[in-house]
Amino acid sequence: MDIEIAGVSLYYIISWFFVYSFLGWLWETAYVSVRKKKFVNRGFINGPLCTIYGMGAVSIYLILKPFGDNLAVLYIGGVVVATILEYITGWLMEKIFHTRWWDYSHRKYNLQGYISLGTSLGWGVFTVLLFEVLQPAVSWFTDLYPQKIGEILLIVIMILYALDFITSAWAAFGLTKNFAKVEDMMEDITQYLHSSRLYETKEEIRERLETVRAHIRTQEAVERLSVRRQEFMERFEALFAEKHLLDEDSYLSKKAEMEQKLDEFAKKYTDIRKKQNIVKKRMVYAYPELKNQFKKYRKKHQKE
Repeated sequence: MDIEIAGVSLYYIISWFFVYSFLGWLWETAYVSVRKKKFVNRGFINGPLCTIYGMGAVSIYLILKPFGDNLAVLYIGGVVVATILEYITGWLMEKIFHTRWWDYSHRKYNLQGYISLGTSLGWGVFTVLLFEVLQPAVSWFTDLYPQKIGEILLIVIMILYALDFITSAWAAFGLTKNFAKVEDMMEDITQYLHSSRLYETKEEIRERLETVRAHIRTQEAVERLSVRRQEFMERFEALFAEKHLLDEDSYLSKKAEMEQKLDEFAKKYTDIRKKQNIVKKRMVYAYPELKNQFKKYRKKHQKE
């Protein structure tokens, strides 16, 4: 690997990329796991690598390397370069997979949810640490072993990484299809329940169904779905049986029809959740906001 970029051997660039990707995974996984109080394997791929950290760290280092002795320039440059990279990455992933993998819409001074002022300022601090602490340590580590051995290790790691990335990308596309099916089903059952006059507005129904979607684990969703089914049937009985809005034959027929509709919805919804492979389940568990982001994305494009 005699090729050089910005005066640095491609061998070291790739090595640093994987080291920073691993360190980024450690940071993301530890941070989210502590917040959730349970282990969460973060990152787009399944292995212990967060690509955006590796790409970001190496890109920032190569771009700002000429200003390594000027902390002020490093900070400002880090804010600008990292923010641009984060925006482009977030935009591309949404366009490709129709989902957002992070969203800063709830934070002040954000731009389309892809970037936010607070995060960008944090990237500046990270850039200074990168040059002053991390890069010297990472360079020391990659110099511990002979380059020949390192090249063999890189080949193995790149092959495993490529396979993992392809598997993860395929799973992400599958999730998009699954989310689309769920949204169609949610809208169909909402329309049916609204036409049955159980609730005055569709929003009331959607709010109740949202509690089903909110559960990440399949069993929890199934249990919540059972609760909602019972609630809908009790409301039906209260409205039509107690108030005698229908004669007995019509009431029994309508009740049987509603039970069938709810059971069909529950079965289809459960089947979709259960058919998710281990990679899809890991993604949804690591990024539970994916579902809601897909919902927002689809509504936006339906209006357009």
